[in-house]
Amino acid sequence: MKKVLFGALLVTLVAASPALAQGGGVYADRPVHLNIGGGFTMPLSDISDRFGTGGGFAIGMIVDPAPAIGLQFEYGYNALDGSERQVPFAAAPGLALLTNGVIESHSSMHSLNGNAIFSTGKESLFNAYAIGGGGMYYRTVSLTSPDLGYTTFCDPFLFVCEPEVVSVDRVLGDRNSWDPGVDVGGGVTFNLGTEAVFYVETRWHYIWGPEFTDVDGVVQNANGQYLPVTFGFRF
Repeated sequence: MKKVLFGALLVTLVAASPALAQGGGVYADRPVHLNIGGGFTMPLSDISDRFGTGGGFAIGMIVDPAPAIGLQFEYGYNALDGSERQVPFAAAPGLALLTNGVIESHSSMHSLNGNAIFSTGKESLFNAYAIGGGGMYYRTVSLTSPDLGYTTFCDPFLFVCEPEVVSVDRVLGDRNSWDPGVDVGGGVTFNLGTEAVFYVETRWHYIWGPEFTDVDGVVQNANGQYLPVTFGFRF
């Protein structure tokens, strides 16, 4: 996670520095703005049982049709720390699952969102805003293991379900899914002179995932919930 957070901070500072140096007019008077930021991402609900807090960044454009209203298009990337899971392994098909193997997981997510922003304005030193919208999310789950053998493994939130005994190679690998989702949240901005603002924002993202049938024959949805906290600049 440290590498992701450092990368997000570096991207934010490098991209924002030229804009802060060059200016380009009074921020409050410009109808189009760019935003770039980075921070940490917390998985929620069932996803939090599989992955830990990670990091990410976001880059977007905001068009203001009115002083207190903005329309944003934004790309985001988030990576989550995975976990190690002990799984019973067998040396060959048909044998009892006698030994414990390890399956490691990692996850990343790309998002394309369109949002509406409703703010208290741009003129004050501090301003608050609400943001919400929806978009498409591309989630990838990677499973790896240093062990060999046969096992059963079913976890819809990891995009895999093998209820019968199979080679562990059938379980491992990268799996991904494009899914729709919504987001809603809010933030505050702090004016940096007349050229840019610094913002802190948190948004709840809900994603409708694919369906899987578990070992009991029950259909489960791999829906995801995430809560990124972003620190960045608009200019």
